[in-house]
Amino acid sequence: MRGALTWMVGGAVAVLLVVAIADGIRSRADASGSSAPTPRALHGVIVTADSACQTQAFRFPSMAPERPAHPPDCNGLVWSQDGSLVARCKGDFTSLTSSTGIQFPNVDGCAPAWRGDGALSVVLDGNIVIARRHGSPFIFFSRLQLREALQVAGVENGAEWRFAQVSWFGLTSFVAVLEGQTGETAVAVFAQGGLESFLPEPGARIEDLRASPLGNFGFALIHPEREYVMVSRGGDPIAIPHVRGADAMTWSPDERYVAIATDDETVIGRTGSTSVMTTLPFGARALAWLT
Repeated sequence: MRGALTWMVGGAVAVLLVVAIADGIRSRADASGSSAPTPRALHGVIVTADSACQTQAFRFPSMAPERPAHPPDCNGLVWSQDGSLVARCKGDFTSLTSSTGIQFPNVDGCAPAWRGDGALSVVLDGNIVIARRHGSPFIFFSRLQLREALQVAGVENGAEWRFAQVSWFGLTSFVAVLEGQTGETAVAVFAQGGLESFLPEPGARIEDLRASPLGNFGFALIHPEREYVMVSRGGDPIAIPHVRGADAMTWSPDERYVAIATDDETVIGRTGSTSVMTTLPFGARALAWLT
């Protein structure tokens, strides 16, 4: 499966890419009459993938091409943190394949997500199911447990909610999108089996829920254009740049910065501010920010 991915590294292509990116950044600054913005304060590797999952990566601040350990999640492919396994929902089950092409048994359920210990989670009939590399899958958090947790926290109609998406902070703490019986949605944070925060009715359809490196989270709202928002674990909004028509979002490993991509460009800002720090002249359908 890795063979289908394009790694843009080496030789004249690498040189041309660096020159094009630098020229693109300069041209945006020249057009505005301001000094050229640079990513000098940024560190790590920004990894992008297009609609075909073709991947390229650049190291801050030089923007030199890199070959990342694994591509970002794209086109339904969800990679484990070490890049050794990839999961994909196929109808009512999730397929699991190694980076070398070895096929593992399918797991019933969809909405795959990886925990830090390498375990895979899926959502099956509104329950969170955990599948490890060895042993049988098991229900980690049931709809009954969800109902009880919501009722204890004073959430009305707790029995009507079910899990739809999950993203993990740790082994027992996670943020989840919940769906109601009539199509309404909510976002909830859980730890040690209890509810930490509950955000009812965000006002739009939710996509691409993801936990941040420091335990906050973000997701895309569709209203009607796609735009990412960031929220603290306690449920308070955190400012990030407003980017309409956004396709992808990621944080720097220390969460000081956020990158948001459209088809045409990638905006980088400081977490906690709506100001744009710099704009890179390439878009992406998927993003990752590695050390």
